[in-house]
Amino acid sequence: LLATLLQAALLSFVLILLPHWLRGGSLVPQADRGPVFVYFFGLGLAFLFLEIAFIQRFIVFLSHPLYTIAVVICSFLVFAGLGSGLAPRLEEKLAKVGLGNGSQARRISAIDVAVLAIASFGLLYLVALPGLFRAFMPWPDPAKVVISVLLIAPLAFAMGMPFPLGLSRVSARVPQLVPWAWGVNGCASVMSAVLAMMLAIHFGFTVVVAIAVGLYVTVALVFRAWSPASG
Repeated sequence: LLATLLQAALLSFVLILLPHWLRGGSLVPQADRGPVFVYFFGLGLAFLFLEIAFIQRFIVFLSHPLYTIAVVICSFLVFAGLGSGLAPRLEEKLAKVGLGNGSQARRISAIDVAVLAIASFGLLYLVALPGLFRAFMPWPDPAKVVISVLLIAPLAFAMGMPFPLGLSRVSARVPQLVPWAWGVNGCASVMSAVLAMMLAIHFGFTVVVAIAVGLYVTVALVFRAWSPASG
């Protein structure tokens, strides 16, 4: 796993830095490049950390790895997609009530709401899932699939919001970094699969979830620090 991670990291950073340099990314101020990198790299790691951790958690409940992978990944992708689609509406509503723009930008934003939901559901499930699984374990498989989808839905919905919100910010301020932001996020996603397994082997999946929540909080702070200057 370590060799695989090192290879993925090396190729990822080549693919991140080389296109950035060829497209004149060095002309973009470091004050913009740094937050963009941290934000989208952190999102790439955090999303896959939670997804992989939940696959491991739900294997016990659904009793079959193939079913678990299908149900968990499908649920995450579908509801994260719904969250991505509705993220701009949330931002607009916060702006209308005077909490998301202007002088109130540092108080609350759509990404703050999303990350609060992610942290709340992620940490709550660490405590609640074992008991819920024991309660519903005797139920038939179709019912357990529905329960799994319902449990994943709110977390995945919130997880779909930070990426489009961040991309919208980059597009408004430094549009030349939009393709690079996609690349940074994609490379982090590739690395995160291996890194999550390494962390889980040594520390357990509870630690993987906690790290993922910490990463989401970090990117939220980056978003807040960067927002006021974006105009």
